[in-house]
Amino acid sequence: MKGHYSKVMLILFIMSLGLVGTLVNGQGTRVGFYSRTCPKAESIKDKFLAKGLNTQDLVTLVGGHTIGTTACQLFRYRLYNFTTTGNGADPTINPSFLPQLRALCPDNGDGAKRVDMDTGSAANFDATFFRNLRNGRGVVESDQKLWTDPSTKPFVQRFLGERGLRSLNFNVEFGKSMVKMSNIGVKTGSDGEIRRLCTAFN
Repeated sequence: MKGHYSKVMLILFIMSLGLVGTLVNGQGTRVGFYSRTCPKAESIKDKFLAKGLNTQDLVTLVGGHTIGTTACQLFRYRLYNFTTTGNGADPTINPSFLPQLRALCPDNGDGAKRVDMDTGSAANFDATFFRNLRNGRGVVESDQKLWTDPSTKPFVQRFLGERGLRSLNFNVEFGKSMVKMSNIGVKTGSDGEIRRLCTAFN
């Protein structure tokens, strides 16, 4: 119930602010944080910083992957021939989790098949996503790097309430970071329009 409540609040947040969309097709939601390949943590942080967002915002907003799916073609490279040693998979993947991912995304299988990014809690907006990262169960490589990178790991630990660190409430911090992100490149006047339908011009 708590997770569903959070998703409703997120929808209300978006509706209450409205969306001033670009008048150029295909650029309405492009922020420019990610390329098609998996970026290094430093590269991602630099892009967030350029938009006025800090490392905590980065970890918090990526935590939005607690709901949603990704396509096999975007992470399957981690499962097969990632290395030339061992089982060939990305060594940051928990060995007990690897068979599950390979069953969902066989080598040379359907690359468009969708897979939950937050295994076991995909329907709830909660901090389970971060627990999965701690346990080596991140599906996307850039997500898992939040745990292996020393600059982002402490924030994951704080969302998990680990002893010795000041804890963070994911639902609260996500709302704060969303507000900060909503103020990036705000369009006013004739620069854009408040769309009646987000995917189409008025």
